[in-house]
Amino acid sequence: MSEQARLKQIKSPCVSICKYNKDNFCVGCKRHMNEIFDWFDFSDEMRTAIMQDLLTRDIDADSQ
Repeated sequence: MSEQARLKQIKSPCVSICKYNKDNFCVGCKRHMNEIFDWFDFSDEMRTAIMQDLLTRDIDADSQ
């Protein structure tokens, strides 16, 4: 499998609302900017843990 094909198979919580609050959390997917940048470098286990955390992650979307 090519690298491009492998990357396409990685799940992402991205909802295409790429706007950050003052704390650098995306108001769309709730990931921190660093989590977004490193998403494809993380292990499957790390991505799964982050996605689980996103279910209860509370960010202040209005603090921009």
